[in-house]
Amino acid sequence: MIKLALSDMDNTLIPFGRERVSQRTIDAIHACQEQGVDFGPTTGRDRAELASFFGGDRSCYNTAVAVNGQKVYYLRSLVFERSLDEKPLRKAERMVAERPGCAFVTYRSDGLGDWVGVSREELGSMYNRAFLAGGMWHERLPVYPVGKAGVICMGSQAELEELQAELAEVCPELDFPNTVDRWLDVSIKGWTKVEGVKQLMRTLNLTPDEVCVFGDADNDLTMLSYVTNSCAVANANDNAKAAARWHIGASADDGVAIALEQIAEAARLCNERGTEDVMPAFMC
Repeated sequence: MIKLALSDMDNTLIPFGRERVSQRTIDAIHACQEQGVDFGPTTGRDRAELASFFGGDRSCYNTAVAVNGQKVYYLRSLVFERSLDEKPLRKAERMVAERPGCAFVTYRSDGLGDWVGVSREELGSMYNRAFLAGGMWHERLPVYPVGKAGVICMGSQAELEELQAELAEVCPELDFPNTVDRWLDVSIKGWTKVEGVKQLMRTLNLTPDEVCVFGDADNDLTMLSYVTNSCAVANANDNAKAAARWHIGASADDGVAIALEQIAEAARLCNERGTEDVMPAFMC
């Protein structure tokens, strides 16, 4: 029986560019919770940034694997955290700040952000995408414990990939995955979402076959490969599709919401019959 469902956000739970998940998704999450199945987003964002995506419904993100696994929340409590190392972070900051059309971003615990580099005017719509809770420009970034950081490149994809390679060479202690357009995550070398998933599973005393994860991209591969019941949406890239055991509808078609409805129904039947051998329809 599935006891925990975890989903990537952008292009998995919510089509990229939309401001919030569908009402069907929220209803499906509630249906799972009513049957004892916990739900949480697995995302590069921190929990404070998730409110607007769920219309302020905290029950949808009280449990979360955030900041690509560097923070784990369960029932609103922070149960695990690992921050970025200061020295490589500052090297990356200086390198990006000197590059035309680029910005280096760090986030405080309340979701507010700080950046160096290009002006707000030059960021354009990227400002709203990067700073859901608001952001402030600086000549040098303020010093505080950083769990989440990122790089914006307003140039072409080729320019972003060139910057990505240079950052990887200068700061080998960090990874810089290109997760969405014009953006690089900044994460601990070798640290991915699956580390946070494992931490949450340990907190809940769950095995890999009791967890279902949904994803679409390379930053989801480790968790898709680790969990027995891994799912790729129809719009996922080839790597994610190959890593996933199951395949569902596209993000734009509420693929995850439909799968969650089926997980909730399977859990209802398990609870009703006193068994754990009923699987969701998309797994049959």
